Amino acid sequence: MNLYYKSKERIFDDYRQIWDYNSSTNLAQAFVHFKYSITEKLTLNAGLHAQLLFLNNSTSIEPRVGLIYNATSNSSFNFGYGLHSQMQPINVYFLQSTDASGNTIYNNKNLGFTKSHHFVLGYNLQPANDWRIKAEMYYQSIYNVPVSISSSNYSMLNTGSTFKTDLTDSLVNNGTGKNLGVELTIEKFFNKGYYGLFTSSLYSSKYVASDGVERNTAFNGRYVFNILGGKEWKVGKSKRNKFSTDIKFTNAGERAYTPIDLTSSNVIGREVLSSNVYSDFYATYYRLDFKTGFTLNSSKRKLSHTFSLDLQNVTNHKNVFSESYDNKTQSISNTYQLGFFPNVVYKLQF
Repeated sequence: MNLYYKSKERIFDDYRQIWDYNSSTNLAQAFVHFKYSITEKLTLNAGLHAQLLFLNNSTSIEPRVGLIYNATSNSSFNFGYGLHSQMQPINVYFLQSTDASGNTIYNNKNLGFTKSHHFVLGYNLQPANDWRIKAEMYYQSIYNVPVSISSSNYSMLNTGSTFKTDLTDSLVNNGTGKNLGVELTIEKFFNKGYYGLFTSSLYSSKYVASDGVERNTAFNGRYVFNILGGKEWKVGKSKRNKFSTDIKFTNAGERAYTPIDLTSSNVIGREVLSSNVYSDFYATYYRLDFKTGFTLNSSKRKLSHTFSLDLQNVTNHKNVFSESYDNKTQSISNTYQLGFFPNVVYKLQF
């Protein structure tokens, strides 16, 4: 890695060095797994996973176990438990500051793994050869989450929700979080020229930082479902070529965000966020895509040409991406995700 970054708040301020690190490190992982048929209908999968981060000698030993019970020839129940660990984003370890003697110190370098107990209970049903129904319930108890050493609402569990670089220093592995939800999938495998898929999830995602308050995470959208399907028709004298159409609809819950304190922003002249972190939700997200295409397969060579028109967000729905403060108008404005976007595609396969 080669990390270098410095910044300053105002033009006359001195630069503050954020990163100046050029080195390397390693992460080693190993696992052992075994499978045992307890009875003709009950199968046990178990194992152990281990990790070692050489940077600070963080270690993790993670047991895993799963049971599958085949109730009938076309249905089964499954249960799984696993302890899972994850190192922090690599740049977080090397945030630097200077002590009273002028020495460079790395307060985050000894952060341990974030860990989570995962529990899953599921049911699978295959009512026909080309159909499958799958339902699952899950719970994740997360701990060892990096949070600020002093009382604040910061948690590493929200990292990645924006394009901003995480620059919080002096972290400790004292935070917690939890995710729980139910999922349903109904799938029609591609057969007889068509396919279909329905996926849905109802969930909750919460975290607790060093101030001890439970809040929504930035990823707590609460629900999402997708419906997609497609159909192919063989055309031409020899039925070698094909015409296809596909459609997809996505609807997702309101993503959590921290609202802007408009009154304070107007007084100071720059954006000030509310103290009610992730307390509001953006408007419901939805998007409809439609795609049609034609594939020409060569009769003489192993060659095919595909021409397709992909119409994304055909309703031109304005899905909110973020909001920001405008000091000129002293108001809050929204930034939207991509609207209607037609995409012409040519693909050559050989």
